[in-house]
Amino acid sequence: MRKLMVAVAAVAGLALTAGCKQNPREERRELAEVQQDAQQEVAEAQREASEERADIQREEQEEIADAQRDVAQAQRDVAEADRERAEDLRDDSAATAAVNDTVMGRVRSTTGDSLVLVVPNQNNTELKLKTDDKTRVTQNSQVVELDDFKEGTEVRASYVADGEDLVARDVVIISPVKEK
Repeated sequence: MRKLMVAVAAVAGLALTAGCKQNPREERRELAEVQQDAQQEVAEAQREASEERADIQREEQEEIADAQRDVAQAQRDVAEADRERAEDLRDDSAATAAVNDTVMGRVRSTTGDSLVLVVPNQNNTELKLKTDDKTRVTQNSQVVELDDFKEGTEVRASYVADGEDLVARDVVIISPVKEK
């Protein structure tokens, strides 16, 4: 752009000096040279401007391509995280399903935070269940204390495995021991 301005100024300057000369043939030759120089400078300026535009477009296209690659990578990362989360949920639900159970039995004993049941449909095996603050103990939909259970009380207990321990989640008195 600067070259174009210089060329125009040069043409204008020569035109002024040409007006001062006496020989019209020489004036026309000088004017033709100045016009040719100006045209070459204009063509050069246009070529440089085109190259600059092409460079800018190329840089912008590279930036867009980089951004698209970043977005694609982020989408792959999110998809992988979603797959891992779904797999973890499947594993957790499979593990939970494998260790959740409900039994019917009679209370053998209750001490502190544990309950021992005799389970008749498992050859009268004893099942020791721990209790914690999540264990709910009820009789006729009323919350009761574990220590209120008497030996022989018939209960239904649901529990989960927690490492080596079986932890009671719900203990419901089905039929209390009758006083004689």
